[in-house]
Amino acid sequence: MVPFFSRFSVKVSTLFLALLLVMGSAQVLVTMRITERRQVEIDQLVNWDLASDMVAEIEPVLRGGGLGNVGEVIHYMMVLNPAIEIYLLDGRGTILAFFAEPGKEVATEKVDLEPIRRFIGGDGKAPIYGDDPRAVGSSKHFSAAPLTLPDGSRGYLYIVLKSTLYDQAAGSLKEKYLASALVRALILSVATVGIVGLVLFALLTRRLQRVARSVAEFEQGRYDTRLAVSAGDEFGELARAYNRMADTIAANLEQLRQTDSLRRELIANVSHDLRSPLTSIQGYVETLLMKQEGLSGSQIREYLQIVHSEATKLNELVHELFELSKYEARQMAPKVERFSLTELIQDVVMKYRTPAEQRQVALSAFLPERLCFVLADINMIERVLSNLIENALAHTPAGGKVTVELRDNEGRARVRVIDSGTGINRTDIPFIFDRFFSSRREGASSGRGSGLGLAIAQKIAELHGSRIQVESEPGRGSVFFFELPLETR
Repeated sequence: MVPFFSRFSVKVSTLFLALLLVMGSAQVLVTMRITERRQVEIDQLVNWDLASDMVAEIEPVLRGGGLGNVGEVIHYMMVLNPAIEIYLLDGRGTILAFFAEPGKEVATEKVDLEPIRRFIGGDGKAPIYGDDPRAVGSSKHFSAAPLTLPDGSRGYLYIVLKSTLYDQAAGSLKEKYLASALVRALILSVATVGIVGLVLFALLTRRLQRVARSVAEFEQGRYDTRLAVSAGDEFGELARAYNRMADTIAANLEQLRQTDSLRRELIANVSHDLRSPLTSIQGYVETLLMKQEGLSGSQIREYLQIVHSEATKLNELVHELFELSKYEARQMAPKVERFSLTELIQDVVMKYRTPAEQRQVALSAFLPERLCFVLADINMIERVLSNLIENALAHTPAGGKVTVELRDNEGRARVRVIDSGTGINRTDIPFIFDRFFSSRREGASSGRGSGLGLAIAQKIAELHGSRIQVESEPGRGSVFFFELPLETR
């Protein structure tokens, strides 16, 4: 069982909640920043003419008593609006007088006039920011208007709309309301979007959990476990890929089981077939060792010939086993070349004519008048023909006949090996190409074969893209045939 916090759905949900919290916090901060900027713009537009209105009140006082008498008027105005700071500037921006909360000094002696000129000229769009004399490098929105100083020179009335005292109060309240807004936003996000998102994630990852359970069941040996494909999305494709993989693994496991079964059968058959000649060899050798002095020369020679014959059969069996294993593992690839199949059949039939006469079996070939050329491995095809003829001779009683026939079958060369034996039982036909299979056919030769000849012939035919087929009925003989593509160049 996967720990709760190690589950994929829990990790995805946790990541989703974390992203949701970050997004909610960022949204609150951006919203407050936009709202603050919007409030500044509104404040400057509302107080756009504040400086002009104050100049109308201040200029008569300046003409009557100079800068010393203007303080009472400005103090009265600041009582009405304590959020502002008022500065009198000369024509170069030098601060001549300022009016703010008691006990505070300015941090600079001059104010940049360029924002003031843009404000007075009406060229700028709100909000327009100017220097904050109380903080070097800081800027604030303002209202400004030209005025005439007592000496008749041009000056400016510069009003900072948000004083330092206002900023301090706003800053403390901002932290309070920001924290409150963040908490409300996060609670709202988690309570609505978070819950809905978690439900959706649970629904989306449910199919992934089914895949995980199926894989776990497959790992535990339930190889028939499959996933239902009900969608065309990535999960559906994953389910189809899993089912294909499971089918492949199950097929491979079944093939391994069959291979293991064949291996056990092979070991049993090989043990039996090797035991017979080895036992015979051992028996005759022991007889020679024990009774050597009492045996005549002819008897010794007879025993040695039997030992030699059994050793030859044993060597042939081992050789054919290695040969068959190479064909089954596809370690031997055909060396394709163009050759006359007609001439090859003639040569192979001539090679087996003497053994056929010894068995009192008539061996003949029925060939077309013109040569038939094919593209194949000549040595492998010769081995197929030899094995089929040997099999036919072994199962044809004395007085019978074996015919090798070659015909053109719609652009393919069909080779048929026909015998007049007693045929093959229908139940045996599907198994005659299995290794060590021995068909129970009456009238078979007493010679003992390895049981590998037909299996080797079939593997060679498969390497050439063909298969050996059989037509047989008990009492009517058998026909083994295969085809190769004709080469008409």
